Amino acid sequence: MERELKTRFSGGALGYLWAFITPMVWIGFVVVLFWVLERVPPIHVGAEIFVATGILPYIFFRQTVSALGRSIPSQRYMLYLRPVQTNDILTATMLLEGFNAVITAIVVLAGITLVFGVKLPASFANLLMCLVMAWLFGCGVGRFTAALGLISDSFARSVPLILRPMFWLSGIFYTAAELPEQARDLLWYSPLLHIVELTREAYFIGYVSPISTALYPLGVTAIFFLVSIPIERFANKRRITRHRL
Repeated sequence: MERELKTRFSGGALGYLWAFITPMVWIGFVVVLFWVLERVPPIHVGAEIFVATGILPYIFFRQTVSALGRSIPSQRYMLYLRPVQTNDILTATMLLEGFNAVITAIVVLAGITLVFGVKLPASFANLLMCLVMAWLFGCGVGRFTAALGLISDSFARSVPLILRPMFWLSGIFYTAAELPEQARDLLWYSPLLHIVELTREAYFIGYVSPISTALYPLGVTAIFFLVSIPIERFANKRRITRHRL
C-alpha cells in the first residue's frame, strides 16, 4: 500500500490533493451545467448536493476500476519477489482506494454542507453502506478487468472506453422516477443506478426510489469477484511457465 501510494501520488502533498480535486471539479462542472441549462433537481434540494450524491458513487467505482487496472503493470517488478502474488498487489490497491474513498466523501460532503448550508444525511449508516457498495462494485469489476488484462493487453486498453457510458447510465443527472417506464426497465440492469438511488434515499429525507435494491449490485459484484479468481490463476500459471521457459 505504501508503494502504491508513493507511485500514484508522487509530488508531495499536492500530488495527494488530486484525489480530492478531481471529484470537486467534476461536481462543479455538472452543477454549472445544471445552471446553464436551467435544470432543476427533481428532488427539492440544491443542485450541489444532488450532483454530489450521484458523482461520488460513480467516482469511487471508476477510480477503483482504473487503479486496479494499472496496479499490476505499475508494480510488476514486485512479482519477482517470491512471496508477492498478483492478489497481494490487487488487495493493497483495493484497500488504498477504500481509504481514499472515505476521506474524499468526508471532505466533499462536509465542504458542501458548510458552504451551501445543506442538511445532514437522513441516515449516516445507510450512506456509508452505499458508498462502500460503490467501492466494492469497483473492486469486483476492477479485479475482473485486471485479471483479463494479464491475458490480453488489448482488453486492458479498451476498459476506459467500456466504462465511459456508465457516466450517463448511473443516474448522476436524473432519478429513476423521472425516466419513462421503458427506459427505467432497461436501466434497471445498471448496478450503479441502484447504488446512486440508494445513496439519495440515505441522504434525502422522504425520497423513495422506485427501483433501488442492494441485492442486485451486491450480486453482480460477487459474480465479478468469483469469475476473476480462475482467470487470475490461469494468468499467473502462464506467467510462471513463461518465466521458467
